[in-house]
Amino acid sequence: MYLPGDKKTRLVVWLLAALCLLYFVCFIPPNSRGASDPGHMISGDEGITYPYVVHMLEPATDIHDLWWRLIIYGDYHYGYPFYLASMLSLLPLRLLAGNSFFDHMQLNLLILRQVISVLPIILAAVVLVYLQTRFRKPLLAAGLLLLLFSIPGVVRQDIQWWHPDAMTVLAVVLTVFFLDRDRLRFGRNFWLAAVCCGLATAIKLEGFFFGLAIPGYLLAGIMQKKLSLRRSLLVGLGFVVLMSVTIVVSNPFLFYATQRDKLVRVQTEKQAELTNGYTHDDPAGYQKGPAFWEWTLNRMYGPTPLLLLLAAGLAAGCIWGPNRAANRLLLAWSVPLSLYLFYFVAPKPDHYWLPVMLPLFSAAAVPLQLLDGLRKSDPRRGVKLAATAGQLLVLVLLVGWFAANLSYDVPHWLDAMTVQ
Repeated sequence: MYLPGDKKTRLVVWLLAALCLLYFVCFIPPNSRGASDPGHMISGDEGITYPYVVHMLEPATDIHDLWWRLIIYGDYHYGYPFYLASMLSLLPLRLLAGNSFFDHMQLNLLILRQVISVLPIILAAVVLVYLQTRFRKPLLAAGLLLLLFSIPGVVRQDIQWWHPDAMTVLAVVLTVFFLDRDRLRFGRNFWLAAVCCGLATAIKLEGFFFGLAIPGYLLAGIMQKKLSLRRSLLVGLGFVVLMSVTIVVSNPFLFYATQRDKLVRVQTEKQAELTNGYTHDDPAGYQKGPAFWEWTLNRMYGPTPLLLLLAAGLAAGCIWGPNRAANRLLLAWSVPLSLYLFYFVAPKPDHYWLPVMLPLFSAAAVPLQLLDGLRKSDPRRGVKLAATAGQLLVLVLLVGWFAANLSYDVPHWLDAMTVQ
């Protein structure tokens, strides 16, 4: 197999591929449990969404019934791409097993968990590692990938959890990837970013939070004289149009007025829940603001001081270092969603933060690269020693953080293995 790039880049690709395969395989044992029958499903959300996918795969009486089953899926809490990808993941087994397919819920959930939750997170993490390292340093790339994989919030969503969040994270990260790859040329990669942004919106409305990043990207084009003001307006409008077309095409039920009305009703109810919380729960935990998210963030992502250090690293990466453009996009994406979660969302599920935290954790590479660049560029012995000491301090901090993550990950994995 031919891989582009120099020998070191190819080494990084093979190393990351091996780590990704190992990570994927590690989740097969726990994900093969916890769904022996409808009465023993670990995740309540899986119990709600699974019948919709099964309905898409049931025998149809005619072509009209088949169309209705495949397109008008009914659960408009999540977009059609999530259900289409889930259905396609199970289709090979459905064709091979025939009607006995419906008797193998445990196997079906294993496939859905691995393909829809674990695999997109792996791909998103690899893209983020590329954005921060460009696959130039094997140890840095491998270490950063392992850190991303060890985040408790990531591990929790990869175990017995079939949900659209991982697909949304991947669509968000790919939007940033294509914008970074475009380099203010406003060509093919820019339009691919619009498609990925549309998919992020179509799945779970996350694409709307690029409302700061895209205008900022257009403004950068104007300031660097890549775009005139008039052309920036046309290009921006084109991005919105292509994003909107992607949303509609990837949600074909929108062509039916009755289903559009149902979507509006479901999403209105969902937004009320996000704003006020769930009526069947104790409302004491539904207060808003950073202080009320602290327990969730500390438990699933890390202590507040360390998260703030990562945020500072991401901000520093916007000003210095080789990947300033990518870090500016990641920061411009993360700020609006963070503010929305802090001040407008009442429930406190940790997976809401995945699209913010994965990019934030990728900034762990920034101080290491900045200090390495300082050590190599400044001839003064004192500066070199200080930069080396700083690198060692950051490494110790990150290794300790990784070890602390494992203290949650391993017991959680073992607990999942006890489920029938």
